[in-house]
Amino acid sequence: MANRIDRIEREISDLQRQAYSGGGSSGSPVVMESGAGAANLQARVVELEDQVRALNGRLEEANHRAETLARNLEAFRQDVDLRFRDLGAASAPAGASAGGEGGAQSSAAPAQGTLGAASPAGSPGAAAGGGSAPSVLPNGTPETQYDFAIDLMKRGQYDKARGAFEEFLQLHPKHALAGNAQYWLGETFYAQNDYKRAGDAFLTGYTTYASSSKAPDSLLKLGMSLAALDNKDAACTVWGELGSKFPQASPSVVARAKLERQKAGC
Repeated sequence: MANRIDRIEREISDLQRQAYSGGGSSGSPVVMESGAGAANLQARVVELEDQVRALNGRLEEANHRAETLARNLEAFRQDVDLRFRDLGAASAPAGASAGGEGGAQSSAAPAQGTLGAASPAGSPGAAAGGGSAPSVLPNGTPETQYDFAIDLMKRGQYDKARGAFEEFLQLHPKHALAGNAQYWLGETFYAQNDYKRAGDAFLTGYTTYASSSKAPDSLLKLGMSLAALDNKDAACTVWGELGSKFPQASPSVVARAKLERQKAGC
């Protein structure tokens, strides 16, 4: 749009030089048989000036929409974060009462805390009650370790896969595959219908690894987690954000988001 405005402004300048300087671009005099030629030039100048004003208005409107979208995105992020904190606070009394029923029972069940605070369910460290859990990942490159965690996921060993992805993120938080690992960590919760913790993980995947190729997938699954928690208004907001934030998302993500919006009645 800016290039089009520049082109029109150059054309206006050329026409004004022809109309008022008596010379064309070649430097030779312009001969007018009547005042009609000058009137036509002036009309063309007015027309182009109107186009410039219209384009400037559209450019300002586009800038305003971009600023509004940025503000809405930040407000949306804070709102979703608040909703998850509220859901966590609502489930806290149940977790507290369960922990007070006896030391043996509390040590046998995995801790239900915020994402990353508890040992992975099913891991040796989950029931140990003390010390760090043994390593899940094999020795090797980050890529080898990531493939190992993905293989656990493919086998349906979600508890072990969760531990592997959590360990990968602790060891390689800045790696190019960290965003993918965060997404699949969310999937380990989602596959076991733990939508609260799945939503936490997907939200982290979207906000912390926004440049990851899995960011659109994380936003899609964040909406699906919210919908599963019967928070359809927030889910619809998330899917709307997906369309505006990632217009070049893969066709499969776009199609799934459209389907989920229809199911939720967005």
